[in-house]
Amino acid sequence: MSEEQTEEEVLNKISKHIRNKSSQGNIVEISELKAMDLELSEEEIDEKVEILKSDDQFNDIRILSGEEGRYIFSDDSMTKKYATMMAKVEEDNLKELIAETVREDSKIYPRPTDIKVFKKSPFYLEDEVLNEVIDQMVEEKDYKDINKVVASNGALYLYSNAHMEEDHAIGLTEWVEVIRKEIP
Repeated sequence: MSEEQTEEEVLNKISKHIRNKSSQGNIVEISELKAMDLELSEEEIDEKVEILKSDDQFNDIRILSGEEGRYIFSDDSMTKKYATMMAKVEEDNLKELIAETVREDSKIYPRPTDIKVFKKSPFYLEDEVLNEVIDQMVEEKDYKDINKVVASNGALYLYSNAHMEEDHAIGLTEWVEVIRKEIP
């Protein structure tokens, strides 16, 4: 930190960056702060992050630990759930991200998950990548509860048999994709 920058100025610059990125739907990897031209060492950045966590002036700033890194976001602009999803996208942990989404949809709503969801924000997965990940998941024991169901129009959905019966998933998928569209 240069002599001209006070600690408060540095903290305000960091928090402004975090809040701005969060308002755009993005999380900030802590290592990204090093590229902000703050003239801080890695240790000093960690110290500033700790201050952000504990100072009431920055009570919207949250730290999230992923499998590969630590992330910061403002809970004024995004939920912890969304930030966790974004961390999984950042870390390319697509299997876990898809499995959590499918399990939650099957348990809470209960409904199967249209795979098109993963092609949109915040996932933005391409067809080839998505299909490859799904094919890998069905073969792995950690995801043995994740199953495919295909509507008569060819639309692919996923569901968790830990939270939803196969017949229910088939019926809902067919209803959403075909029957509902045929009823005037």
